[in-house]
Amino acid sequence: MAKRHIGRLKGTKDMADSMKAQAESDLYDAKKTVRDLSSSIRNTNSKTKAQKQETEMLKKSIRHERSLASVDADSYNYVEVVKELEIVKHELRMLKLDMAAILAEKSRAEDQIEAVTSRISSCSNSLEAIKKEIEEVNEEHVLIELATIEALKEYEEIESEREKEAARFKSTIQNTRKKMKDIVDDIEESKELQPKLDATMADLEVLQKEWSLVKEMEQRAQRSKSLKGSEASSEGGETDQDATLSLQTITEELEEAQKELALVKEEGFQYMSSMDIIRNELRHVRTETSRLEEIEKKRDLTVQNLNSKLLRAKSKLESVTVAERKANKIAANLSITLEKLKAEAEAAKEEKYVIDEEVATMKEEVQKMESNIDITEEKLQATLVELEAVKSSEALALENLKSLIESAMGARSSSVEHNSSITISKFEYEYLTGRAVGAEELADKKVAAAKAWTEAIKASEKEILMKTELVQREIREMKMDEKRESYGMERSISAKDMVEKELNNWKNKREKNETPENLQLAMHKRSIRSSNIGTNLTPSRRPSYRKSASPGTRSSFLVKKKRQAIPDLAKFFKTKANKNI
Repeated sequence: MAKRHIGRLKGTKDMADSMKAQAESDLYDAKKTVRDLSSSIRNTNSKTKAQKQETEMLKKSIRHERSLASVDADSYNYVEVVKELEIVKHELRMLKLDMAAILAEKSRAEDQIEAVTSRISSCSNSLEAIKKEIEEVNEEHVLIELATIEALKEYEEIESEREKEAARFKSTIQNTRKKMKDIVDDIEESKELQPKLDATMADLEVLQKEWSLVKEMEQRAQRSKSLKGSEASSEGGETDQDATLSLQTITEELEEAQKELALVKEEGFQYMSSMDIIRNELRHVRTETSRLEEIEKKRDLTVQNLNSKLLRAKSKLESVTVAERKANKIAANLSITLEKLKAEAEAAKEEKYVIDEEVATMKEEVQKMESNIDITEEKLQATLVELEAVKSSEALALENLKSLIESAMGARSSSVEHNSSITISKFEYEYLTGRAVGAEELADKKVAAAKAWTEAIKASEKEILMKTELVQREIREMKMDEKRESYGMERSISAKDMVEKELNNWKNKREKNETPENLQLAMHKRSIRSSNIGTNLTPSRRPSYRKSASPGTRSSFLVKKKRQAIPDLAKFFKTKANKNI
């Protein structure tokens, strides 16, 4: 059971590591995209501010040009007014294109923000899955701790039983050793008594032989007594007494020897029986010692196995605790990064709201400018109509004037024929003298206006060159930003797809492999596959960099600082009339 839990724990640990690596890569990509979006939003803000400044400069230039037109209206003509109107229309079209480009960038930024929010949601889902995995790992860790506690209890019980058995075995060994010592002592004593027994047996045989001789002698003596009783009664009274005394002593000694012989025989039988008992006990002790040695060997093997299992379980438990700490740290880091991403997303939303407001204000300003341009066009059309009427009236006046001049010239020529001097009216004299002074002043003004015009053209050319350089630089930066954003988006999308595929495969395999053995094998294979995936997270194909299809890749308006404006039509007609005169 502990092995199974440890195997499952290893598999979940490997999966948690792989999911951690993938989540970190996704979070890194999401952070990168958010940074890119924030930079693009800042760029759009700067662009809108630049466009606002340029529109304000355009308004100021138009006002300034109108003021200049009121001063230097004599140096312009109708063709220049039409050209200026076309330039204004062209700039209006460019402004519309820039507004379309800004709107396209705004929509693209909104799409990127939506992609980032979806990526954040996917990261949050993966974070929740990792949290669930961590909870499962914690449950398995608790089960492993319970299994280790049970194993420790079993180990303690086995150790206590082993100690009891060892004490019993020691006591039995001590008893058997004591018995063996007693038996060895008895054997040594029996070995020492063996020669005594042999000597006593030899003495016993000698005594038996003597006893048989004594019996024969008694029989002979009785026979001799019966035959020679009468003869020897008188002579051998003294000898009979001596013989009876000797016989009594011999019989007593023989009886004592028989008793000792019986005792020796009994002791010999006892020794033989004790030797048999000792042999049987020795056999029993040997079998018991061999059995106890086998039991002790088996218990030593079981204790060694339990020790090795406990060491393995401790090492695995330590690795699991380390992995759990790492997983907790990763979860904390992921939660912190998720909060940061949420804050960045909220900031991006706020910036988007500000950009929307600025775009709306710019639209209103553009509409106002368009309405002003329409009004000026209407006024210009009305002035053109008035100009045509004035031209027709001027033509009539010129014809009348020509006829009057011709009649006056005829009258003067007729008067010159009669007189050498010509008389003119006071009005004509004052008109001619004032006209000469006015012509000189007008010539001086035209020269000064031409000089100012050349200086303004040079300054406007310098400004145009500087603005073109800035625009080209911003275009290059925007292209690089678009390439980076496209690469980051494709990489994050590919990593997200791979993570989702891996999660789906893992869930399907986990549902299929419900048995513990298959689950352990699947976890092991999945850990190997996840390690391979962690090394192959980069997409195989190179990203194709997209170019922005919007025409508004410019960051600022190309606004020429105009020095031309609509002239004062009354002065224009006055100068034209003076020229004709």
